[in-house]
Amino acid sequence: MTRTFSSRRALVGLTVVALPLTLAAAAVEEPDPAITVDDVRRASVSDVIDVPAQVNARNAATLRAPARGVLVDLKVEPGQLVEAGDLIGVIDSPIAQQRLARAGQAAKRVKDIKKIDPASLDDLIDDQRDAGNEQYDAARDNAKLIPFPQLRQQTIDQINEQQNTFNDTIDDLEDFTDDVDDNLEKIDKILVGLNAVTRLLTQSALDSAQATVDALTLRAPINGTVQLGGPESNAVISSLLADRLPSGPLATLLPGLTGIDIGAGGAGDPGVNAAPEVGDPVSAGKAIVTIVDLSELSVVGQLDETDVLSVRPGDVADVSLEATPGTSYSATVTSIDVLPTPAARGGVSYRTTFKLEGPLDPAPLPGMTGTAHLPLGDTSAALSVPLGALFQQAGKDFVWLVRAGKAIKQLVTAGSAGPDRREILQGLVDGDRVVVSGLEQILEGMTVE
Repeated sequence: MTRTFSSRRALVGLTVVALPLTLAAAAVEEPDPAITVDDVRRASVSDVIDVPAQVNARNAATLRAPARGVLVDLKVEPGQLVEAGDLIGVIDSPIAQQRLARAGQAAKRVKDIKKIDPASLDDLIDDQRDAGNEQYDAARDNAKLIPFPQLRQQTIDQINEQQNTFNDTIDDLEDFTDDVDDNLEKIDKILVGLNAVTRLLTQSALDSAQATVDALTLRAPINGTVQLGGPESNAVISSLLADRLPSGPLATLLPGLTGIDIGAGGAGDPGVNAAPEVGDPVSAGKAIVTIVDLSELSVVGQLDETDVLSVRPGDVADVSLEATPGTSYSATVTSIDVLPTPAARGGVSYRTTFKLEGPLDPAPLPGMTGTAHLPLGDTSAALSVPLGALFQQAGKDFVWLVRAGKAIKQLVTAGSAGPDRREILQGLVDGDRVVVSGLEQILEGMTVE
């Protein structure tokens, strides 16, 4: 059966090889080339899924220019083996150095804002209240010395009224100072929060600028084989965004926060060598070197939903590649994705990974395409006959069994079928011989050789 990505067929592996023999209807007659016999022999008959697949490397990493500059040193050549941490090259980028210097200056200018502790007016107000009340008490004592009762009482009443007004004013002043304290506390929280945000932005810009400068020294992140250049990254995107990015003070922080550095184009355009050389100007995101880890190769294909439940990790497949006709590689299923991928012709498929087992000669390269032939079911050797040996009568399977030179119609139970042979479950034994062609000429008891 055939679905979007994989197709099923039958595989027949023979454990014994024998050439068909030409028999005659009788010893005295000329051999009839239309009648032939073959041995019943054991063969491995099983269904096989053909899964279109592609060779993948274990890992790959592309080193890119972190900022606009000039490639001043390149320590590697194409095909060279490197180890993680090896020096690959150096980029000189004045713009990155300037950005680091500006970010450092900005970080120094931002100081911690200490919490505002407004001078409390409560004590001062209390002192004024006490001082005023003391003066009113003294004035009241002096008024009591007035010898005229009516005048004395009028004076005392005026003093009391003024004291009440004074105390009311002091109360209003206390309420006002409480409001001032509350507002000052709110302002304090706003300023402290703003200071924290400012420090975070400037520190992030400083860290990013420092990381960019550090990244100007290119080092291998993994073990692998060197390939100059690689897929282009955000240089093109940056050029498209150049007219849409902010300017002014925020623009000085943006590269440090986002990693976007607007620079000129360069190699990688059609007709231009994409492999960098010492002295070449580079823009941010320009691929300098790609390191490919070939220590473990795998084959990845899409397994159709009709077959995926029949496959398990550990199953072994034979892989044939377009680049190496006549060469077969052994591969073991290592993983089958749980989530599906929509298939172009309907239904879904599941990404399946096979590990290529060594030795690999010739060793394939990543990206090479081919087919993983994955047997299903029982692959143990079983009795089988050529497909042409079987015929049916009344819905049952028969063969012409040749014994002592005579044709005998033999009832059999047939099993799995391959492209050339059919498994026999019952009715025949090892060493039997059956007619495989010219069956329409055979009669019960007919002499054949």
